[in-house]
Amino acid sequence: MCGIVGIISLGNSLVNEEELKNFKNSLSHRGPDGSGTYISDNKKIGFGHTRLSILDLSNNSNQPMSYDSERYYITYNGEIYNFKEIKSELINLGYKFKSTGDTEVILASFKEWGEKCQYKFNGMWAFAIWDNKKKEIFISRDRFGVKPFFFLKSNNFLYFASELKSFMFIDKKEKPKFDYAYMAYQTQKFPNNAYLTSERTFLKNTKELPPGYQIIINEDKNIKI
Repeated sequence: MCGIVGIISLGNSLVNEEELKNFKNSLSHRGPDGSGTYISDNKKIGFGHTRLSILDLSNNSNQPMSYDSERYYITYNGEIYNFKEIKSELINLGYKFKSTGDTEVILASFKEWGEKCQYKFNGMWAFAIWDNKKKEIFISRDRFGVKPFFFLKSNNFLYFASELKSFMFIDKKEKPKFDYAYMAYQTQKFPNNAYLTSERTFLKNTKELPPGYQIIINEDKNIKI
């Protein structure tokens, strides 16, 4: 497993580099083999990643990974089981690859097929891709929800992370409060599966992206789920 985080400005506020690093470091236990961050030139988009090396042990698969002359950036947690078959199809279409893992295959697939690339994937995943040309972010979670994805929307930012506890490491002005009423209700009604019964969580304004769902954030900061 790896850890992914992101901070997306929804207005005039800028991504704070130190906040992004703290946010990312909260998931160091998920990715002991490396970590990295990316902040867009206008400081409106920030991605973080902690890496567990499995398919490609080289630095070529470090994340956040850029692709197509830095048009695309991705932070990704998961495994695409059929990535070699997809890679062969893309090679036949003229694509070339620098790495031997599946992350670059996801990026090439997104370039070739857009959102429909998801129908190609057999696996488990949670990823966010920033298209620096279209100024759009595409977020996807696998159809069975194996890989976790949580997000928090405030007035200024949209935050996402692999674990709920990571939201305790963002700026104190944006940090969510505990929803004690909801926690009591869920414990009473669903003692064995707690908050996982819906997209709502025990942190206020913090949700779990349902399995098989996507989030698109366009240049105008409109959010579509």
